[in-house]
Amino acid sequence: MRTPTALATGGVVLGMLLAGAAPAVASRPDDRPTSRPTEATRPPRPRPTASPSPTSTPPPTATATPSPTGTPSPTGTPSPTGTPSPTGSPTATTPAPMPTADRTVVVLPSLDGLSTSASDVNGQGVVAGSARLASGYWHAVRWVDGRIEDLGTLGGLNSQAEAIDERGRIVGTSQDAEGRSHAVAWVDGRIQDLGLTGGIFSIAYDTAGDRVVGVYHVTDSFSGRRAFVRTGDTEVTIDVPPGASATAVNDAGMVAGTYGWQDWDDPAPDDYQAFVWRDGVTRPLGTLGGATSTANGINDLGQVVGTSWTADGVFAAFFWDGSTMRRLATTAVSPTAQAVNDSGLVVGTEGHGDRAMIWPDPSASSQLLPLPSDAVGSRAINVNDQGVIVGQVDYLSPSWHGRAVVWR
Repeated sequence: MRTPTALATGGVVLGMLLAGAAPAVASRPDDRPTSRPTEATRPPRPRPTASPSPTSTPPPTATATPSPTGTPSPTGTPSPTGTPSPTGSPTATTPAPMPTADRTVVVLPSLDGLSTSASDVNGQGVVAGSARLASGYWHAVRWVDGRIEDLGTLGGLNSQAEAIDERGRIVGTSQDAEGRSHAVAWVDGRIQDLGLTGGIFSIAYDTAGDRVVGVYHVTDSFSGRRAFVRTGDTEVTIDVPPGASATAVNDAGMVAGTYGWQDWDDPAPDDYQAFVWRDGVTRPLGTLGGATSTANGINDLGQVVGTSWTADGVFAAFFWDGSTMRRLATTAVSPTAQAVNDSGLVVGTEGHGDRAMIWPDPSASSQLLPLPSDAVGSRAINVNDQGVIVGQVDYLSPSWHGRAVVWR
């Protein structure tokens, strides 16, 4: 129902294939379209390969993907104009600090005492994510009542879990013995191969009801990405322009995604657009006035959150209510909106400051989520309908690593 976030990394299939390299969080894939921008410059676009949900390798300010970056001033909140100086030129003022939400953060256990990242949580509080092994490879895991369980692979070295539904089914991707990455599902702890879907590799990003959505690649390129919806054993490629990802689905079968990612050498590469799809009908969501937008999450009411460029050339988080896209209010320099629950609680990340944050509802201003002791950064990735939030925090000691967390 809500999409995980994933910073993209290069290479074929999984960005964590090199031992010791943490899987990147894919804005979402990035393959997913959601993630945290880091600076107000023209950002890199999503990589064409899938990567696991844990965050990328140090430094903790890793570059985000598919979403652009910028320095938006929130809608409905005036940008600081300062007070006039003696010469008549305005003097810049510092915006008020973002308040911290009244939440408790809990660090989840790891495998072999190493890095972890959480990508989704269902209504029963079961958390899905990925954990690094002592070997440096990554496995999909779930946390049940605080205990971590290794979900294994299709016989290959790596796997990652992207989402979990209300029945406990987990979806993601896994390498087979030949090193190819397949979309997979784990049901009652047992792995099921969903296949390559006609491509060279694939990844499942979300699941709800009897549906699974994701991406397969016909070539190892941006333009080679195709979005799919699988209902039972029947799979459909969503009929949108190439360079597409399906990143979230709700119980009614409405899919949120992004199309139009193109290769670096394309003469006009920056025109990707957020969309929703249902029963063969596609609806573009538009933008906040700029050229591009990315859809990251959807709830059962059909409301979508994501990121967009604005008309004045900055990067902003948006909320789409089914008919209108509006900018979420925040003092964040480079905000992303990653997921939204049925109560309208939106979670995301302040990319410039590397801090997880929330919007209590789409009309409220953003709030930071608290950090555990000694943590230096954080990302909020998903939220369930009870308001439980999952994501990752970063530590610098004894060496850089990330840990999966729950905010309650």
